Formats: sequence, structure tokens, C-alpha cells
Amino acid sequence: MKMFAVLAVTALVGVGCQSGPKPAPGMVNAGCPFTGSPVGEGAATAEFEGKTVGFCCPGCKVRWDGWSEEQKTQFVNAQ
Repeated sequence: MKMFAVLAVTALVGVGCQSGPKPAPGMVNAGCPFTGSPVGEGAATAEFEGKTVGFCCPGCKVRWDGWSEEQKTQFVNAQ
């Protein structure tokens, strides 16, 4: 029982200290708008309302280009 308590506390402490992934420098998002996959330096990007949006691959950048202005605004404002 004591071992279980130690593991439970360790798990809770670890979760509480973690923050979500951080965007690459200059990007507003850490995850691709379509897949949620990490977006890192050197990723495909698009400029929108003066902000840089990153994508996991060039195909997702093409999908972004097909989004309406409203969809893009909602995504950027949610970041």
C-alpha cells in the first residue's frame, strides 16, 4: 500500500509541473491545426493576420489555404 501511495504522489507531482508543448520561436501554435502533431523549427508555415502558423507537413499547409478567414481567425485566436 505504501508503494502505491508513493507512485500516486509521484504521478500527481509530475503532471502538475508539466505545461503543454511550447510553439517554436515565432509561431503561434505548437501543434498542427489538423493533426495535432508537433510543429517545430523548419516546419511548413503560413502567415495570417501578422502571425506565423506552423504545420506538421506541406499537405496541411494546403488544407489551411482552403480554410475560410473565419476558421483561420478562430484557430489563431485560440492559441
